[in-house]
Amino acid sequence: MTLQLLLVLHLTGFTMMAGTVLADFLIYRKLNKYLITDKPRVLTILEGVSGLPALIGIGAMLLLTTGIGMVILFKGAVTGMLWFRIKMILVLLILVNGALIPRRSTAKLKILLAKTDESNRPIVLIGNRMGIFHATQLLLFFIIFVLSVFRF
Repeated sequence: MTLQLLLVLHLTGFTMMAGTVLADFLIYRKLNKYLITDKPRVLTILEGVSGLPALIGIGAMLLLTTGIGMVILFKGAVTGMLWFRIKMILVLLILVNGALIPRRSTAKLKILLAKTDESNRPIVLIGNRMGIFHATQLLLFFIIFVLSVFRF
């Protein structure tokens, strides 16, 4: 019973994180259409989605605590498996990537959008960087999902 509960909560955390990153990706795709033409609109949308990182954080904490719980229940048996080691590296990449890129890029984007005399080139570059960030995160989540299903 404990294992099933941990697994359900683990999948819930994974879904929260991946789903929020997907939603953020779709929002930024929409934002890219307005980056140059309607800067106040972009600022308003960015303020509206400022709570998404908290959802990712909650999902990450749920994912990590339940993952540790399952490793304890299995008495560490999975830690020696190749798929698990690869998965842990990818989880670390997601956490580091997610902690570094979006916060800085969004803060810089807000500053640039608030300036009316600023060139549009840096704004577009940040929009492109965020697109690459989201694609990378979603790819990492997909690989983790595949590794978890097809354990080797």
